[in-house]
Amino acid sequence: MCTHEIEFKNEQRLLRSNVIYRYIIIPAILVFSILPLSLFASGFSEEYKALISWQLPDNAVEIKALKEIDSLWYRDGNLFSGWLFERHPEGQLLRAAKYHKGKAQGPSLMWYPDGTPQMSANYYDGALNGRFLGWYPNGGVIYDLYIKRGTFAGDNLFELGDPRSGSEDEYYEGEGRDNDGSYE
Repeated sequence: MCTHEIEFKNEQRLLRSNVIYRYIIIPAILVFSILPLSLFASGFSEEYKALISWQLPDNAVEIKALKEIDSLWYRDGNLFSGWLFERHPEGQLLRAAKYHKGKAQGPSLMWYPDGTPQMSANYYDGALNGRFLGWYPNGGVIYDLYIKRGTFAGDNLFELGDPRSGSEDEYYEGEGRDNDGSYE
């Protein structure tokens, strides 16, 4: 093979690799790097969106006006019923929670200092009860659980292959294994 043929074949290989790089590799990188961001941006849950626009009720009471005694909240010597709230030092809402007769009863909500939702939970008679959601500052879900009277009852993120999920043995409603290895 003469040197002209070798040079020509090398130029063809170089041209072919340049075309593949320019028209296949670069667009694929762009598509696969932008696509997840666009899916994520429109993928906020309804709960998350609701917390972004949530408004504190006019009759809510700042936590500074309340006193906690033996895990019960009092206002002016009486068990507190209504919404209580607390603010970040910058003034943004930190948390808001509904109380009845001194105990958490209903929604309990939290926000990051920039106002993005951090957590949404429900209480019944002072114990977590119902859906319990948590978000990273960017809106990604940290946890999405169900709690029944303060005890784990289920995980909405549990899927095979989800690195946040444990083994199948761990996904069991109730107290867990007893000393003899059986479930209670």
